[in-house]
Amino acid sequence: MNSSDLTGPVDPKKRLETVDMVRGFALFGVMLVNMFNFGATSSVWTDPVDVAGFSVMRFFFETKSWRLFSFLFGFGFALQMLRADEGQANVLPTYFRRLAILFCIGVLHALFYDGDILMYYAELGLVLVLFRKMSANTLLVIAAALLLAFPVERVITSTLAGPPANAPTAEVRLENAQKRIEERRRTHPYAVGTVRDVMVENAPKIPPNLNLFTDLQGVESTLPYFAMFLLGLYAGRRRFFHDIPQHIDFIRKVFYWGLTLGVLGLSTERLLSVTADYVLFDEQRATIMPQLAGDLAFVVGSTSLALGYAATIVLAAQHPRWRRIVMPLAAVGRMALTIYLLQSLMFTTLFYGYGFGQVFMIGPAAVFTYAIVFFAIQIVIANWWLTYFRFGPMEWLWRSLTYLKVQPISIR
Repeated sequence: MNSSDLTGPVDPKKRLETVDMVRGFALFGVMLVNMFNFGATSSVWTDPVDVAGFSVMRFFFETKSWRLFSFLFGFGFALQMLRADEGQANVLPTYFRRLAILFCIGVLHALFYDGDILMYYAELGLVLVLFRKMSANTLLVIAAALLLAFPVERVITSTLAGPPANAPTAEVRLENAQKRIEERRRTHPYAVGTVRDVMVENAPKIPPNLNLFTDLQGVESTLPYFAMFLLGLYAGRRRFFHDIPQHIDFIRKVFYWGLTLGVLGLSTERLLSVTADYVLFDEQRATIMPQLAGDLAFVVGSTSLALGYAATIVLAAQHPRWRRIVMPLAAVGRMALTIYLLQSLMFTTLFYGYGFGQVFMIGPAAVFTYAIVFFAIQIVIANWWLTYFRFGPMEWLWRSLTYLKVQPISIR
């Protein structure tokens, strides 16, 4: 085998199909969470059906989908490094070019949607190279430390600041939310602007401000993303998805412990929010101990549930009956970049003023319904496309630019 076999694109027939299924599942959660950011997270939606829709999104998908997606990015990096190690080939120039192209795609995407993740992944991918030679155990230790950075930082900050004093009550938060969403309906570029207005609104956020080792603020900082990169790198090193029968006992443990700890952790966090005024994403009213307990419960719960989801899909794929159910997700996972961008096209058309103008107008139940419909359409499109073509259109473009050669796309 020559070096070009190792540095060239992977034959679609040699892909790890189960990983594509997991990636396809993660993409549904990614889209759902992204769609909620257009007003459905506001507390103004108080109808029981909306409360239920928001609770399901927050408990089962928010943070977990992005952690799972980030885990798979780290796993993909591990695959490239394993290919290089097997043939003693240097894949780093190709890898860096791949990241540069991903960043450029992210720039264009971010002009239309300010929640772009591609630029972050490209930047964090550069940092990930520094960890490629670390031992598996070291990767686990660093990942755990990065995941714990948020609760540690917040307990230190809260201790120095003293007891909470003037944090708004639930009634005040609701009143403020009503005023804020009404104002946005009237003035926000997403609601009343043209395509140019949207691009002008989003342009100042390009490139994203990435401060990996100083960004401790908030549970959605870049540190958890990078921690999941490291866990994905660890999984790739251990070849968990390469030989599933050999690792089936470990995968079952991740399934049981992941789902159990996930549900327990997130249930604890929700219980503290009701009984101790604990708040995860807003100004804190809880005292130090409930705050720390809630933060730790959320970090453990969200990470465990994300990994539990992955193990669930893997185990389902091992049984013919369940495999038929999860198999359509593989096509979505193979076309992850195309599907991710298509999702943004679909929901921005739904929400923005130059489309159907539903931004800040529809609540959690409606958003959930649209997300399910959109994803069903994407499953059909992906499976149809891959019956005729080797790659998704954006994957084809990305590969062609990465390898500086037009890649064959037609199956025939």
